[in-house]
Amino acid sequence: MVAFISKRLLLFIPTLFGVSVIVFLMLQMVPGDPVNTIVPADATEEERMQVTRELGLDKPIYVQFIYWLVHMFQGDMGTSIIKRLPVSELLLPAVGNTLLLAAASAVVSFGLGLAIGVYSAYRPKSWAASLFNVLGLAGIGMPNFWAALILIGIFSVSLGWLPSSGMQSIGGGGLLDTFRHLILPTIAASLTTLGVMTRMVRSTIAGLLQQDFVFALQAKGAPAGKVLRHVLKNGMPTILTVAGLQFGYLIGGSVLVETVFAWPGIGQLIYQAIGQRDFPIVQSGVLVVAVAFVLINLAVDSLHAVLDPRVRHS
Repeated sequence: MVAFISKRLLLFIPTLFGVSVIVFLMLQMVPGDPVNTIVPADATEEERMQVTRELGLDKPIYVQFIYWLVHMFQGDMGTSIIKRLPVSELLLPAVGNTLLLAAASAVVSFGLGLAIGVYSAYRPKSWAASLFNVLGLAGIGMPNFWAALILIGIFSVSLGWLPSSGMQSIGGGGLLDTFRHLILPTIAASLTTLGVMTRMVRSTIAGLLQQDFVFALQAKGAPAGKVLRHVLKNGMPTILTVAGLQFGYLIGGSVLVETVFAWPGIGQLIYQAIGQRDFPIVQSGVLVVAVAFVLINLAVDSLHAVLDPRVRHS
């Protein structure tokens, strides 16, 4: 098992390096100059050159990349160009808020997706299964930011039941207040994942129900609960693989949801930094998301290897 995990870790190193290179080069192609966001419009050329040298933007691109990468390995994410604060102080709280939203969305989408998918596999001709199929397709096809706007319009503007933005009310309101602010972003972020999980679980369980071991269990008179446990045990590796990918999507793909709801997560932080040309925040933020995605996949692969020992020898 240790050898299996070590091999996966070695494979993730080039992945993270490739992500860092792509992000760095793409930011160099973004229109605009970060110096313009710092110096006033009437600044002299000497003042502009001084700020450029202080930011290290006068050096060749490959030198800037190596300098940034070395400091990242040392735990130094740099300093925000706009806020003049260490990037780590800005990212860590945002990462925690994003993980909270992603975890809540995962509980909703994975739990409901598993329950609905199993029911639809056992009752494929029922009206409920047909309804769930339509809703699943709608969840996959509807952009999450559009769903967020609809939820705000209904539950915040029209009904006034739930807050429309932020993580807490002005002055703070404790855990219950945070929970109320979390409801709408969770629903909006989980719709796509719920649709994917529902359809994947349904197809996986439906295929397993046609296997010989299920007919053998039924012929022996095994109760329905025991049959279901055997089916879930055989289908869990596939389900976990997709669930791991979807959890990574919930972490990195909720940028627009966080922006619409003004949720102070890493997605909103990166979105604001892109508009302000605050490159250190964007580079470090995207790399943190990539590391989180890699670690999630490592955890899923390890759990998959535990459930199916054949994976460890593949």
